[in-house]
Amino acid sequence: MKTFKIRCSAIGQIMGNAKVKGELSAGTITYLKNWYAEQKYNDREKIYSKYINKGNQQENEAIEVVVNRFNLGLGFKNTIEFENEFMTGTPDLLSEDTIFDTKCSWNGKTFLDSITSPIDKDYEWQLIGYMGLINKKKASLCYVLLNTPEESNYGQEVIYDEIDISQRFFSFNFELDENKLLEIEAKVIKCRDWLKEYDLLIQRLLF
Repeated sequence: MKTFKIRCSAIGQIMGNAKVKGELSAGTITYLKNWYAEQKYNDREKIYSKYINKGNQQENEAIEVVVNRFNLGLGFKNTIEFENEFMTGTPDLLSEDTIFDTKCSWNGKTFLDSITSPIDKDYEWQLIGYMGLINKKKASLCYVLLNTPEESNYGQEVIYDEIDISQRFFSFNFELDENKLLEIEAKVIKCRDWLKEYDLLIQRLLF
């Protein structure tokens, strides 16, 4: 079994608190069982939805908006996967000192809901992971409301171009909390210990 490393986009799935102090949460164990099955049987299940499709289709445009809003010059989507002892990940956009990650809102309501609520904890964990991976001290979670392509909305395109981008863009900006980074690393170690025990159980049952 290969050494467990958490993808930054999935850190939130292992950081939940268990009912019993010192143990892994039920959600974390579910994630680890899925991870183990993927390694053993090469299971790769892709999830499709109109929300995910819009995000994928509009990602480059969203990154262009971020580049313009933060005056990043010739910014472009990062395609490099970074890796360290504990994590792997591919952040959307990098500047000299900041990690940027873009989220395309589905519609006006979901955009407003996102910006009027506390920062999404899963996304916050994701960006903390990115900062740890690439040794950056700042991060920006950017929500953008862009046109909805007809391909992701049952043939109906929704246009927001007549609304100024200032009314369709918002960012949560924060700095690295070293203690939270240490929490991630400690949890990855605990997950590895659990996976070793689980692997021994599977081997006893199947061999």
